[in-house]
Amino acid sequence: MIELKVDFYLVILTAVVFLALIAILNPLLYKPMLKYIDDRNASINNDEESVSKNTSDLSIHEAEAASILQSARNEANKIKQDALNAAKAVAAKEIDAKRSALEANYETFLSTLAEQKNELKANLSQKLPELKSALSEKLVKI
Repeated sequence: MIELKVDFYLVILTAVVFLALIAILNPLLYKPMLKYIDDRNASINNDEESVSKNTSDLSIHEAEAASILQSARNEANKIKQDALNAAKAVAAKEIDAKRSALEANYETFLSTLAEQKNELKANLSQKLPELKSALSEKLVKI
């Protein structure tokens, strides 16, 4: 069999060194590392909450922007339609004014034409005997 010799002095020394190492490393290494890990986890949780809040805020702002754009489009269409209707009304007034002016000019033209026709008939009636005599003379010559 194998005999084991245990040196109690070395076991106690190893235990003391181990406990001293734990006592020294605990405040210098383990506690700061655990604090860093806890702070990092808290920061990650805060960032996740912030992201979810920003996402919900973003969706609210997107909906608000969409409604503003839609109302602006509706208002622009209304303004455009009002301007188009006003332009049509102005054009209709101008067309009516031109039409009445043209009708008045046409009536004046017709009355002037009728007067010229009557004058021409009167002149021809006065010159009819002269024209008959001139025509008779020409026929005699032929």
